[in-house]
Amino acid sequence: MEKWEQDLVDKVRTLAREKFAPRAAQHDREGSFAPENVAELKALGVPGMAIDPALGGRGASPECWLRIIEAIAYSDGSTAVALNMHLLIAGFIGTFPPFPRRNAVLEDVGKNNALLCGAGSVPSGEVDARTAGFSAREDGDEVVVNGRAGFASMSEGATYTLIGASVDRGEGNEPDIAIALPSMDTPGLRIMHNWDGMGLRATASHDIVAENARLPKSEVMIVPAAMLRMVRQAQASVTNPATQRQAQGALGICAIWLGLAQAAFDFTLEYVRERHGYLAGPAIDPALSVGFRADQAWAQFGIGDMDHWLETGRVLLYESVRQLDGEFATSQAFARSLSRTVYHLRRMSEEVSQGAMKVCGAHAYVRSKPLERIFRDMVGGNVMAWKTDELQLSLGRAALGMPITFVGPAGT
Repeated sequence: MEKWEQDLVDKVRTLAREKFAPRAAQHDREGSFAPENVAELKALGVPGMAIDPALGGRGASPECWLRIIEAIAYSDGSTAVALNMHLLIAGFIGTFPPFPRRNAVLEDVGKNNALLCGAGSVPSGEVDARTAGFSAREDGDEVVVNGRAGFASMSEGATYTLIGASVDRGEGNEPDIAIALPSMDTPGLRIMHNWDGMGLRATASHDIVAENARLPKSEVMIVPAAMLRMVRQAQASVTNPATQRQAQGALGICAIWLGLAQAAFDFTLEYVRERHGYLAGPAIDPALSVGFRADQAWAQFGIGDMDHWLETGRVLLYESVRQLDGEFATSQAFARSLSRTVYHLRRMSEEVSQGAMKVCGAHAYVRSKPLERIFRDMVGGNVMAWKTDELQLSLGRAALGMPITFVGPAGT
C-alpha cells in the first residue's frame, strides 16, 4: 500500500475502536442503523476511496479496501458489512460500459462520498427466488419499474441503489435487461425497514420495493439478455487484473470474518486471564480449586487452535489480495484460487467462533459482554454467505480437472 493508504487505514482503525465499538451493542440490540458511523467514514473520504481518480476518487488498492473493512469489523461487524456492500456495488458499476447515469453516480461517489446499495437476493423471510426481483416496461420517455428484492445492506444510508430488471419483449422472445441507478428518494421506491437478522442486525439489509417507480429512459441502460450473457461469459474466460479485481467484494466479506475473528480471539485471551474457578461457595474439595482458566491445558489447546486458524486465514487472505493484480494461467485457475481462499476463511470463522464458545463458556455469553454480539455476527456470516461444503466440493472438482464456477453473495 502507498503511505496515504496506510494512513487512512490507521485513521479508520482508531475511529472504529474509539467511536464505533462503544455504539455497537446499542445498535445491535435495537437493530438500528448507525448513521453517525457512516458520517464519520464519509468525513475521512472512505466511501469514495476506491473510485477511479478520473471520476474523482483516489483509486485505493484492493489491500487498502480490505484492511479498512477488517479494521471496522473488529469493532462493529454491521458497519463493515454495510460499507462492503457500498464498495461492492461501486466496483460492479465500474465494470459497466460508460453511460451518462453510471458516470454521474460514480462521480458523486468519488467527489462527494455518496453511498450505494443493491437488493439482489430473495426478500427477507421469503423462500421462493422465482417471485423475487424487478420488472420494467417502457412508457414513452420513461421506464416504469416494479418488484421487490432483499438484503440491501446500507439501504438507510445510501444515496442510490442498483436495480437490474427484466423487460418483457413478448411471448417467444427473451427479455431485455434494464440496469438502473435511481436515487433512494425516487417516488415509488421504498425501503421496507424489515431487516431483523440473527446477527449483523445493524446493517440496514432491508428489502427494497418498487411500485410504478418512473425513471427517465435516458438514465437507464437497456441491453438484450443475450448480449449481457455474452459479455459475462467473455469476462469469465479472461484472466487479467481488471476482471480479477471483481472478486474484491467476496474478499471483503472474508475481511469481515477476519476482523470479527480477531475480536473474538482478543476477548478470549483477556477473559481466560480473569476467569477463576468453577463454582461459588467455600472450597470443600481442594481439587476443585482450579485457578485461572488461562492455566488450564484444555483452554490452552483451544486457544492454540483459534490462533492457528486466525493467522493462517490472515496470511492467505492478503496473499490472495495481492494476487488480484497478478497473472493466472486460466480463468479456472483463478476460480480455484478464490474458492480455496474463501473456503479457508469460512472454516476459520467457524473454528474461531466455536473455539471462543468452548473456551470462554457460558459466563461470557451474556448481553453485557461483547462476545455475545461478536459470536452472533460471526455465525450470521455462516448463515448468509457461501456454504463450506459447496466450496469444498468445488476444490475437489477443480483438483480433478473438472470445471467450476465461483458463485456467492458477491456475484459470479
